[in-house]
Amino acid sequence: MNLLPRLLFVLKEGFLQLLRARGLSIAVVVIVAATLLQLSLFLGISRVLDHALGAAREKFEMAIFLAPASGAPDIKRIQEMLTSDNRVASVKLVSKEESLDEFRKDPEIDRMVQALGENPLTDSLTVILKKDAAESLDDLVNRLKADPNVEEVSYGKNEWETVARLSQAVRWVGLFLGGFVFLTALFIVTNTLALALWARRDDYILLSRMGAPLWMRWGPYLWEGTLQGFLGSLLTVVVLEGGRHWALSALQRYGGLDILLNLPANEWGGLYLTLGLLGMGLGTLGALFALRQKWAREIR
Repeated sequence: MNLLPRLLFVLKEGFLQLLRARGLSIAVVVIVAATLLQLSLFLGISRVLDHALGAAREKFEMAIFLAPASGAPDIKRIQEMLTSDNRVASVKLVSKEESLDEFRKDPEIDRMVQALGENPLTDSLTVILKKDAAESLDDLVNRLKADPNVEEVSYGKNEWETVARLSQAVRWVGLFLGGFVFLTALFIVTNTLALALWARRDDYILLSRMGAPLWMRWGPYLWEGTLQGFLGSLLTVVVLEGGRHWALSALQRYGGLDILLNLPANEWGGLYLTLGLLGMGLGTLGALFALRQKWAREIR
């Protein structure tokens, strides 16, 4: 008997065992699906944070307010210095007249400017930074502040660092809680699959006496666990996708809150792929740990 028929036997027997013990199989599938639904919450929050931070990085700006005495040559020199920096995506000069026109759209500020009788603003530069540049700007900011033609530099460093720390804390908490949920589910799945193994112990003893190799005896059981994990993850994906479409249509009625679920398609695809691998891993590990129990090793 060559390898291919044996492999086909393992795959076929694992699928048939899945159908024979429908009650236990359904229990495992439901446990895996419930676990993955909880894990999807932590994974989803992490992906939403990553997407939001990535979008924020791409729009991250620095405002450079120039000294009133700055002339055209000084402004050009600062612009060229910024443009040559590989952390800068673009530089735009905003004249004090343009800034004033923008501020005067507020009626209260307009009345204050009229009472003042002059434009109190200065020319400024709006600098669009490249993605991930916010984490390494100290030297550039210090160089700008040391320039006598620069009055102030603002780029929201403290706010950015606060958001980054909060995002990291949420990820660590999600990882801890997700790991706890996974391990709890693994314990339940292992014991559930051990019951199925105990119910079919006579069949495995018979295969052993017939001289079947170890992988051929226990391969169907591992394959069965993998299939159960896959079905659990498939059920989770169906529920999540259906819930996502329902929630999107419902949230659109409430002022654009659909942005909470409006991640790019590749992000959802990555989430579903991760859940699929976790589900199959949960089923396979559960079967493997069940085989490692003392009474199971004795009948091998």
